[in-house]
This record gives sequence, structure tokens and C-alpha cells, in this order.
Amino acid sequence: MTRTIWVPAGIALVTVLAAGIFIGSRITLQASADLVDLSALPEDLREQHRHEAFLEMEAQNYAMAKEIMAQQEAERAKRPRKTLPDGIKSVPLGRMYEPGPDIHWPENVSGEIAQALEDARDGWVILNYWASWCAPCVHELPDMGAAVPLYANKGVTLIAVNTDPMQKDTTESAEKLFAEKGVENLVPYIADKSGVDALLAASGQSIADMSLPTSIIYAPGGVPYATFSGADTKAETVWTADATLQFLDQLVAQN
Repeated sequence: MTRTIWVPAGIALVTVLAAGIFIGSRITLQASADLVDLSALPEDLREQHRHEAFLEMEAQNYAMAKEIMAQQEAERAKRPRKTLPDGIKSVPLGRMYEPGPDIHWPENVSGEIAQALEDARDGWVILNYWASWCAPCVHELPDMGAAVPLYANKGVTLIAVNTDPMQKDTTESAEKLFAEKGVENLVPYIADKSGVDALLAASGQSIADMSLPTSIIYAPGGVPYATFSGADTKAETVWTADATLQFLDQLVAQN
């Protein structure tokens, strides 16, 4: 049976529900009385959490996703970690992994996304995949936008592409989300169906087996250097953290 994990995994990342009760922009979990902040989500998705039927569906999806996410974590644990530049013990962006043999520079991508990638290929590139239903993705967008000019000064191009497999995110909805969250400097690239397939293939994923957010670091020439995934939703600055900027300085200096 094909593992279609992007819906339950995305929902689990968004809400982490277990028969919750909606209070304002948060969810209280009946089992633990913990609060889950939904403020990072688009307004229409937040509104759905006011309805009991939707909450029950989320709880069911979360139960289904727990096993899949555990499998993903186990698979990640088997992947070789990236050896970081001298003096760098860790990076706030998350655990860095060696790119697998199936990770490559995106091919068969058209339009503005293809042009942006081509323009950046001669330098270091960080390619980020996101979607509006992924709360960690949305949480990090403002910090990512603030990082764009800082990275550019170092010779690193940061590109974020919406790879929503449901194709519900549009340029207009992304622009509205960026305005609402105060995201600057990032172009709201939205991949079409073939673009989503091509971009996921470049990251070693597919619509049937994917997780967001995912990022790939490419060395000049489009050579995969490292991958990392997830986002620290408790941290306000990760992409612009001093330790991240120091990592990039070392990265560019070694090449």
C-alpha cells in the first residue's frame, strides 16, 4: 500500500490535536490541558478549528500520523549526519544530513521558479519547501525573509517555494499570508503540479511520501551539500541567528 503521508503529517504539524477544545486562537488538549498555538495558520484554517467535527477529524488524522512520523524519525536517524566546517558544532537551522544519492538540482521546473534557480546556480543556494497548512513552515517565514539580504551579502541565495500538493495555495493567497505575517524579501513562488513533482523529486521525496518544511543546501554549480528539515516553532530567530550566519561564513569560505 502506498504511504500517503503529506496530509496527516501536515495536519499533525499544524495542530497536534487529541480531542481538543477551541479557545480563541489556541487549542486546549483535554488530556493534558496544554495549549497549541494556531496563530501561525491562515485565517480560514484557524476558523475550521471552531467546529467539533473538524476537531474530531484532526484527532483521527493525528493518531494515524503518529506512527508515520515515528517511522520518518527512525529513517532520519539512519541517515549519515553532515560533517560541519571546523569550529561549527551545530546549526540552529536543525540537524544537517548528507544528501542522499536521489537528491539533485531541480530539473524540469518552468517559469519564474526555473529562472530564479538558474540565476542563483553559480553560487550557494538554500532551497526551502513550504505550504500554508504547515504551521512550522509559516512560523519561520518572517525570519527567513529577514535572512534573504543577509545571506545575499555572503553570496548565498535563499529561495522558498510553496510545494502544496493539494494546489490550494495560490500566488494571491501567499501574498496575503506574507502581508499578514510581515514577510519581506521573499518572493511567493508557487509551484504548479508538474513543478511540485519535480521539486519533490529533487529532494528525494514524492507526493506520496513527503514532509514539510524541507530544505536543501546546494554548493555552487547546483551540487547538493546538505539537507535539513523541520523548524523550531519556539524560536523567533533561527535563519538570522548569529550561529547560522557564522555557519554560512565558514561554508562560503571553504569553497
